Amino acid sequence: MAVAKWATPGSRSSDLDTTDELGSLLDGDESGVISYDNSSNRNLYGAVTLKLGSITPAAGGYVTLRVTLSDGTDTANKAAGDIYSATLLSGASAKVVIFPMVRIYPFSLRFSVINNSGTTFNAADNDIYVTPYNEDVS
Repeated sequence: MAVAKWATPGSRSSDLDTTDELGSLLDGDESGVISYDNSSNRNLYGAVTLKLGSITPAAGGYVTLRVTLSDGTDTANKAAGDIYSATLLSGASAKVVIFPMVRIYPFSLRFSVINNSGTTFNAADNDIYVTPYNEDVS
């Protein structure tokens, strides 16, 4: 009988925010799109790590990751994407949020971040990474 287990995760991507889409993002705003191509590797899941430069979020402040895709011909409207939210720790410091099980589709993906932290993101030191992984049946 086959037993499903986690396969060894792939290597973490380099910083995907190469055009500084997250820098100085206002509270309540959504970033521009940040691309990640999964069309060749076709991984099932990704741990998406969001690093934010030093900010002091309001009580209950949170961020939302939106995932949309392009099937090679059309790109989905951002409002149609999958969403993942995480509450930020209080206090003035750099923040790290890991969305541990983001479903990534076998297409070119578009990530965007919605800032509901209660404050503007730092102008610098904001990064986003993907560590892909799959299931292993043995």
